[in-house]
Amino acid sequence: MKKLIIILIFMVSSISVYGAEKAGIIENFEGRVQIYDGTSPRPENVTETKTEIYEHNRVATKREATALLKFINEDKIALAENSVLTVESTNTYAPEAGRVVFSIKTRGKTSGVNISLTTAVIGVKGTKFVVDTSETGRNAIFLKEGELEVTSKEGNFKKYSEVQIDEYEAYVKKMMGEYDQYVKDLQENFVEYVHNFKMKAGSAFAIDGSEVHEIKFNKDIEQAFYLLNDVE
Repeated sequence: MKKLIIILIFMVSSISVYGAEKAGIIENFEGRVQIYDGTSPRPENVTETKTEIYEHNRVATKREATALLKFINEDKIALAENSVLTVESTNTYAPEAGRVVFSIKTRGKTSGVNISLTTAVIGVKGTKFVVDTSETGRNAIFLKEGELEVTSKEGNFKKYSEVQIDEYEAYVKKMMGEYDQYVKDLQENFVEYVHNFKMKAGSAFAIDGSEVHEIKFNKDIEQAFYLLNDVE
């Protein structure tokens, strides 16, 4: 009887490991990196390169740690420090925290990859981009190459266009202590409500709930793409 119980326990514990399909490997890493298997709250520390990643695994980097992931479909993803990525499948990735750098291989005309964010889904076909996720769930997307289509998970986005500010009027408002309200009121005239929008190479947007604002690249983002070099 005891022998039968041991066998059953082994079989149940093996389902989570062998029930999911292999997605890729951790090609390289520095510092403390952990993998959650998707069913257990207890992570395993990564101790060697070529550690296998399975669907539903969650990869987390700690302070001053980085990880470079290479997938069987030739996608490459790099995690900066204090970042988390869930591999939902080989066609769906979910960056949950920190900074994650994507290099997505071109698929066929109809197929592609989905990036699941807090309030949006990114449709990807052969691109390089960065997703920053804050503690509040705000996502910032920086597209280096290719094109992305961003779709709201629920309802429409409130997408703000770049505001054209009259310099003289802005000066007057500053003198009157009304500049912030002036800009806020002006922004409301440059809003469109859309269910999805496309991003071109070199563009960047921040998504906070349903609000979308255009933002700028910075040096930190440019340098983040170098995290992919070891798996190029």
